[in-house]
Amino acid sequence: MVAVEGYIILILAFIDGLFFGLAIKKGIASFVLLIGAIMIATYAGFAFLPKLSFSAILTHVKSFIFANIDKLPSILPIGKIGSLSLILVIFIIGLGIGIWKG
Repeated sequence: MVAVEGYIILILAFIDGLFFGLAIKKGIASFVLLIGAIMIATYAGFAFLPKLSFSAILTHVKSFIFANIDKLPSILPIGKIGSLSLILVIFIIGLGIGIWKG
């Protein structure tokens, strides 16, 4: 039986980069609409992001990464640094294609 988890992770990293690239390409219109939505929500009295801070998000992301980085060598058998580098390169390639073709 062939382990396909590594291939699935690589494909998902590429697709994720592609979607991020498309989102960045369309980001200007999204940013303008977001600012408009925040102004309307503020005028109506709604809290846009209640009890959410950048440091809380950063702490959560760090803990998630450090908790899951030990699983990489078992999925892609090229070591921690090699696995992480390969996933980042695939993500950046997808990001570039998404920005270019988006």
